[in-house]
Amino acid sequence: MRLLIVRHGESTANRDRLVVGQSLDVPLTQRGRDQADQAAESVADLVGDVTVKIFSSDAVRAVETARVIADRVGGRVVETPLLREQYRGDLEGRPASQMRALPVPEGMHISEIGWGGGESVAEVHQRMRRLLDWLKPQLDGDDVVVLVGHGDALCVLQALLAGRGHREVEWDRDVLRNAEVREVVHSTNFVPI
Repeated sequence: MRLLIVRHGESTANRDRLVVGQSLDVPLTQRGRDQADQAAESVADLVGDVTVKIFSSDAVRAVETARVIADRVGGRVVETPLLREQYRGDLEGRPASQMRALPVPEGMHISEIGWGGGESVAEVHQRMRRLLDWLKPQLDGDDVVVLVGHGDALCVLQALLAGRGHREVEWDRDVLRNAEVREVVHSTNFVPI
């Protein structure tokens, strides 16, 4: 199986530098739609004439990106909340410039704290495992799979696919730019080859 991950194109929240998290109704900007077109071309170049299975977060910005890809390479988009971004609790919708670092409580790891009452990285890691478990029966070894999602959640997914835990997410290396397409090499422990 070949696995491609795609981060959605620029959204209005990205443009306005807002903490967006799981806000579902945030659309793409014109630049984001142009980026989605470029992502679709990149996916088409990678997969050729092979039929792909496309799964997307159910957030508007991801669905809009996934539909552009589906229009270019064929197939339909299956939406799932399992691909949503990390939930940010009461931080969602606030300007990123208002965010301040807080001390990590003693005895805790930063990845195990749900800042703002949201989801911790450990919880996102568990959700990504549920995503892979949900995908398994829908796939066979010859599939080309495209997952369209969000920056932080896709970082966590890459850690999981590489066999790393929630404390081992490589944020600098694994982050995707808006509408970046990346083929992921993954551990056979999680998704059938």
